Amino acid sequence: MILEIKEHFDNYYPKEGCGIIGIVKGKKRWFACENLAKDDEEFILSSKDYFEVKKRADIIGIVHNHVDSDNTPSEHDINCCNALGIPYYIFSYPEMDLNIVEPKKCVFPLAGREYKFGVADCFEAMRDYLLSQNIEIPPREPFEDNWWNNNLNYFVEENIKKWNHKKVDSPKKNDVLIFQVQKDIPDHCGVYLGNDIFFHHAENRLSCRENLYPFWAKHIVGIYRYDA
Repeated sequence: MILEIKEHFDNYYPKEGCGIIGIVKGKKRWFACENLAKDDEEFILSSKDYFEVKKRADIIGIVHNHVDSDNTPSEHDINCCNALGIPYYIFSYPEMDLNIVEPKKCVFPLAGREYKFGVADCFEAMRDYLLSQNIEIPPREPFEDNWWNNNLNYFVEENIKKWNHKKVDSPKKNDVLIFQVQKDIPDHCGVYLGNDIFFHHAENRLSCRENLYPFWAKHIVGIYRYDA
């Protein structure tokens, strides 16, 4: 497997290479994935590749390399590893020394978070609020930033069913709200608190409680209730 991974890194040089380690029929397998990042020193694993692998394997590791550098995880690596809940396998390149970073559960205050996509955003705020209400949903998939511009819909019924949530017609406390704000596909989520108030974390803003009316209510495209 190391030789396969090294070959992928060689082909991607000078960009960082990335991929997935999964279990298929009881054996580890390597799946090379596309790095969508424009910067040579970053990686953004293709959501399309991730979901294709997920159909075929149990994912146990996200892999990437640090080109002409050591395998010390960046703050971004650590934050994303924690958010996904999947170990990060970080290789130095070309030496191929491996560092495995295990995810840890980080506890942030619900209100007043600074927005940072993939770490402290609408999905993480929604998930953490539900956890405070003893409702646990699976960790996020590796979302691509600005996914709505790439025709990627992470809030499809198939995904939300995996949270043990079902669609309902009107909201009650702790229901998940899915919004579509001036986009072609859903691009935001929050949690209903009652009395026309919801909790969410919008881009370039702090996480907060806010009134649904007059703005947000007209953009609701789905209401989902926990159905254990």
